[in-house]
Amino acid sequence: MSKGKLLAGFAGAALPCLLAFATAAQSDEVYSVFRVIPVPGGLTSFDIAFVDANINTFVLADRTNKSVDVVDTNSNVMTHQYTASPPFRGVFNPLGLAGASGPNGVIIVDQREVWATDAPVLTCTPAPQVCTVVTPSSVKVIDLVSGITTHTIDTGGVRRTDELCEHVKGETVLVANDNELDNFLTFINTETYSVIGTKHKLDGTDANFKITLTGVSVPAGAKVAAVGIEQCKFNPRMNAYYLAIPATSIIPVSGSPTTPGPGVVLKIGIHPNFHIQQTITVPTSTGCTGPAGLAIGPDHQILLGCGGTNSLVIDDRSVGTATIIKTQLSEGGADEVWYNPGDNSYFIARSSVGKLGVSDATGTTEQDADVTTTIGSHVVAADMTRNQIYVPVRSNTVTGTCTVAGCATLCGAAGSTAAAQGCIAVLTAPNDDKCLAQGMPVLDHDDGDDPVFMRTRCRDNDNAP
Repeated sequence: MSKGKLLAGFAGAALPCLLAFATAAQSDEVYSVFRVIPVPGGLTSFDIAFVDANINTFVLADRTNKSVDVVDTNSNVMTHQYTASPPFRGVFNPLGLAGASGPNGVIIVDQREVWATDAPVLTCTPAPQVCTVVTPSSVKVIDLVSGITTHTIDTGGVRRTDELCEHVKGETVLVANDNELDNFLTFINTETYSVIGTKHKLDGTDANFKITLTGVSVPAGAKVAAVGIEQCKFNPRMNAYYLAIPATSIIPVSGSPTTPGPGVVLKIGIHPNFHIQQTITVPTSTGCTGPAGLAIGPDHQILLGCGGTNSLVIDDRSVGTATIIKTQLSEGGADEVWYNPGDNSYFIARSSVGKLGVSDATGTTEQDADVTTTIGSHVVAADMTRNQIYVPVRSNTVTGTCTVAGCATLCGAAGSTAAAQGCIAVLTAPNDDKCLAQGMPVLDHDDGDDPVFMRTRCRDNDNAP
């Protein structure tokens, strides 16, 4: 079903909201657990999640079970745990080796396939550790109906392929190999499954992908390299990809010593001339020390989920230094973030403190109450038609999850089997805003074939009495 047909029914439902006058004082949305979805095999390690509301589907990169976990968002029941052929790497971390586990990033393409990134197959000897690549990093394509792995696309990395995003109209996926041994981007055509832009290095050596810093002293001839590559999204307003880089390194001509630089957001042009159009420097003075999560919001907003103290909403028209629309105070320590046009809200997965940040994407981006999650819950995704928010929660037996042995999590009471298994928690708010309807502006949010429509205004608590 196309988005146009899917969302048509919401237009009538939203009409009273469009005509209504603000009456009583409004209260903020307060999110709590609506449903807990058990994960067969437990959940101790996972990475990115994704929702396509048009096909009622949530997917999670589950390293614990070497699978992509599939949930029906209509019933909130896990329907499949799809493994891959050849298998996903799973949890692989010999002697602290970074960037060797998988699956990692996931998206749904054309409402019929899961694209999941994976790490290479390595064989390693004990210390002094030497690892040999058996098969390189890849993107695995899995049919959502049959669970069959239809394609394995080689990205050529010696460490994991990580996060990815799609330019739907251009039928192109951007995917990142974030480890410093790789540090490159790959572009893949979703119709032919062929690589159309390979190993675009972010270490200063690729002429089309040179990072430039604003407000930072860079010696003549020095190169600027990305330190980590995080969440990306295609922005249909600007017809470009936006990519979060948590930190940079300034490398002088001599090669050493290097100097740490700030995080940036890269605006990247589309096929056929992939290149950095703009480097948006994010000053550390904002309290955002490491933009990781990135979500395209309404108007010209981009939400950055950051390390450090604060997260930010910036203007996607920024040139040089980021133009700050709103500082999300005390919402740092974040990884994945999500914009939900269903209630015009941002969600910030604050892994390091076990909180989910929530704010309205209005002109003032008003902050709502945080939701207590669990340390390590670094992922969030939303079903925009039901305003259900999905937060994977690892077992509370994992080191670093609990400050007190056997502490409670969203999955179950303290010391319970459910808490020890981990789960996918589904959050809702009784006073949720209802915003989804056909209208302007058009915002391609969940990477289906048709545009997602969002109202220009969202009244607070449309379903409140």
